[in-house]
Amino acid sequence: MKKTALIGIIILSLSSWALAGQTLIVASTMSPYDTGLYTDLLPKFELQNDCRILLYSLPTGKALGLLQSGAADVAIVHDRKAEDAVLLAGFGTQAWDLMYNDFVLAGPLDNPAGIDSSLPDVKTALAKVRDVKSKFYFRSDMSGTHQKEMALWQSAGIDPIDSEWYSETGLGTVKVLTKANKDGAYTLADRATWLTYSKDYPNLKIVCQRDQLMLNYIRIITGSPAKYPHINYDLAVKFVKFMLSPEVQEMIRVSGMDKFGEPLYIPDAKTNNQISKRER
Repeated sequence: MKKTALIGIIILSLSSWALAGQTLIVASTMSPYDTGLYTDLLPKFELQNDCRILLYSLPTGKALGLLQSGAADVAIVHDRKAEDAVLLAGFGTQAWDLMYNDFVLAGPLDNPAGIDSSLPDVKTALAKVRDVKSKFYFRSDMSGTHQKEMALWQSAGIDPIDSEWYSETGLGTVKVLTKANKDGAYTLADRATWLTYSKDYPNLKIVCQRDQLMLNYIRIITGSPAKYPHINYDLAVKFVKFMLSPEVQEMIRVSGMDKFGEPLYIPDAKTNNQISKRER
């Protein structure tokens, strides 16, 4: 089935719910769902607003595609360049900083590239992977993770495309890590996913982290009622206010602390996140 046909089916099947004001369609990057962050947050919003949330957990590029096509009311995403393009084209009304974490470079326990894991230097780490031609798995799935990875290679002055050691998977982060664990490869993962699933990857360890270039910022974007009058814009704005509220930001701050001793995400609502007059 073609992508446009699929989007058309989503609009036709869900717009009646949105018009009724009882359903909010959220297109989200995969990590918050995979790591369980939404488990408590989304039911709380549903209860407070007597509504149902229909969540699509997708790579960021596809989540933005749903927002851009009018098939989602709000998107939670982490690819700033793509987000800004959607906003500039008028398919999103406004974006707010929501939370952030960072990426980690994971690799085999024997670390064949000889990366010094004590140094927060991802450029040098990637250069070492290239120099010894160590196997590296990448997503290549329109995800924010893949876009970040490509930006990191570029910052290191390396073009890995078409290299024999650089292998496309088309998989999400959890499955890429599973494959890397089995095959002894390096790969990039967001910290929340790593913390949640690292016990399943006994053959991998973090070989590079804490570089400022590896920060991972996540924003929330409302759709455009001007372009798509059928979207549930009022409920989307309520959802934004909910996610930026002190209560939810505190829930984000402590997420993962009990299990991992560190949070999955850092709350990032700022004073410049205030709902504008047109959004009220």
